[in-house]
Amino acid sequence: MDVQQQIRTIIAEELKVPQEQITADVHLRSLPGFDSMRALEIILRTENAFDIEIDAAVTFQVATVGQFEDTVRELCRRRTPAA
Repeated sequence: MDVQQQIRTIIAEELKVPQEQITADVHLRSLPGFDSMRALEIILRTENAFDIEIDAAVTFQVATVGQFEDTVRELCRRRTPAA
């Protein structure tokens, strides 16, 4: 499962919304059930899924699902040692 699919699955499961509602341009805060506790759970599940650490400030910096996906991709890239 790629980064995009895995993150959208985590968000959909955590917020109990159909995955079809989770698109790159959707604002996280506009999703039903999104609040600070859900944001924390999404971040924790994402950290565990990708073995990364997401800075708490990310919660306030990213607005859309796509921006969150890009942030996770970048953190994964940094984590992977250069060959």
